[in-house]
Amino acid sequence: MKKQLMYLALFCPLSAFAAHPLTSDDTGTQGDGNWQFETNGEVTSKQEDIGRQTLWNNTLTRGVGEALDLYVNVPYTNIQNRSESAGSGVGDVETGAKWRMYDDGAFSIGLKPYLSFPTGNDQRGLGTGRVNAGATLLAQYQIDDWTFLANAGGAYQANRQGQRQGVWKASAAVLYRVLPSTQLILDVGTSQNPDFAQKTNPAFMILGAIYSPTSWMDLDVGYRRGLNPQTYDYSWMGGLTMRW
Repeated sequence: MKKQLMYLALFCPLSAFAAHPLTSDDTGTQGDGNWQFETNGEVTSKQEDIGRQTLWNNTLTRGVGEALDLYVNVPYTNIQNRSESAGSGVGDVETGAKWRMYDDGAFSIGLKPYLSFPTGNDQRGLGTGRVNAGATLLAQYQIDDWTFLANAGGAYQANRQGQRQGVWKASAAVLYRVLPSTQLILDVGTSQNPDFAQKTNPAFMILGAIYSPTSWMDLDVGYRRGLNPQTYDYSWMGGLTMRW
């Protein structure tokens, strides 16, 4: 069970680095020549077999044209209970793009492909040891103060741990703007279990809020709850986003 949960964290990152604390991504892009930097953390519940983990992500994004973003993400994991098969350090670096390929104002569709590189130590549970790739289809519908998101995609996750290499993933979210500066969010997601021996797919729910005191900065908090034993019981999240 210990390695199973560690590898689920590695192999099933549904987020694709959406607006934290969301897992479901929107179709919005930064605009030509604009930059965005996101830093966020997540502290998991203390599991009996693997202890508590702290997960950090730092993502830098640049707009290339009005409908295309390029990004690079550097993850870091701290595992509380160290052992011969567990450690702390930088994980697999990911690079990717977001292309908003259709937009009629209220409804838009995007595509987000990515590549990840084996920069994390797979012997210590920090990476897969292989180059991986995937893509997610993004859909967004906005009406008044409500925004609805739906994501579906797949990933090729080559690895040296004997896990499933091709997996699907799906998630959906709703955001409600309660104040001009504040949005409340509900996000649910699931993905195919990379462990061949498991019949249940990991699933979760996120409740959170995004506060934007200025047009160039967001602050966020979130609570993630596992909906079955194939993922962490719960975790707390927080993040900062800056744009220029």
